[in-house]
Amino acid sequence: MAYSHANSANQATEFKRVVTTTNAQSQVFDKLGIKSVVGVATPGSKQDVPKRYADLPEVGNHVSPNIEKIVSLKPDAVYVDSGLVDDYQKKLASDDIHTEVLNFKTVSDLQNSITSLGETFDKPKEANALKETLDLQDTKTEQHPKVLLLMGMPGGSYLAGTKYSYVGDLIERAGGTVVTTSKDKSDYVQANVEDIAQEQPDVIITMAHAMDKSVFESFTNQFKSEQWQDIKAVKNNHVYQAKEPTFSMTANLNAPKAFKQIQDWLAEADN
Repeated sequence: MAYSHANSANQATEFKRVVTTTNAQSQVFDKLGIKSVVGVATPGSKQDVPKRYADLPEVGNHVSPNIEKIVSLKPDAVYVDSGLVDDYQKKLASDDIHTEVLNFKTVSDLQNSITSLGETFDKPKEANALKETLDLQDTKTEQHPKVLLLMGMPGGSYLAGTKYSYVGDLIERAGGTVVTTSKDKSDYVQANVEDIAQEQPDVIITMAHAMDKSVFESFTNQFKSEQWQDIKAVKNNHVYQAKEPTFSMTANLNAPKAFKQIQDWLAEADN
């Protein structure tokens, strides 16, 4: 299977039939005016397929990709997210489907990927204009609230986000300090309430990996326990829910809105 990054203007003549596998990709392709899309990712419950692609076949997502549907569309290239490559690579390899990798890990990565797509599909002006909408002005402040980012799972378990994750990066750029660290630069790591209590974060931002209603309810119940009640952010009621579609696991075109929301949350904690 061919496996590469979108980085050559000469590829524009090759990719006449492409498939997106994340809704964030579909949104970017739409804004760039790319007409060679023949299949799109199935959007989440709080997402929409761009009108341009509304009548196209949906090919599932990384949780349940419809490989048969992808293959049936006879694509020249299937675009996959760099963090989800393993969900598709092996499954598409046997059908000799060409895969292009896009890195949407942070806003800067997203902007670089937009540049690459602009080159590939001969849309440089559109790419530059779209990149400008994602330019974020980092918050300059003497105060750097300590922030705990929690990613909840159905069933009550959770992971702690680091500054290397998409939302963690936004927190740092908004003037906060993400309290969870990772030696190997992982996006999310295991954490326990004892370690969190030692850090005493000023702000807690919660997210849901799936089934957001039950996950946020689980967090609310957990924070009522004595251990959590002793943590500064809980005690001062600086606990916030980062919900879809404004927030997500990877960077997307909602990044400026998510960034502004984080700035507002951190400002509240400073007052």
